[in-house]
Amino acid sequence: MAIKQKTIQVATRVPVEIKEQASLVASEYGLGLSDAVRMFVTRIAKEKRIPLDISNPLASISSFDKLYPEYQSYINDVAEGYLHE
Repeated sequence: MAIKQKTIQVATRVPVEIKEQASLVASEYGLGLSDAVRMFVTRIAKEKRIPLDISNPLASISSFDKLYPEYQSYINDVAEGYLHE
């Protein structure tokens, strides 16, 4: 018999295009986007680190910005929020 764990809903805002593209990639692995996010968050908790190369969050945002200029305003909003935490 499996032990039922308490859960909580986690919400985030991303551009529609990012969500749609991520959903397509997740589905190629037989996953829903919620499953993929749950796996990511679980890995963060278990490994006690972000499983991506982001040693400097602001530099990572800047690198992302250069790779994906179409999301410039979204990246600026994220960076601005990070600076004011």
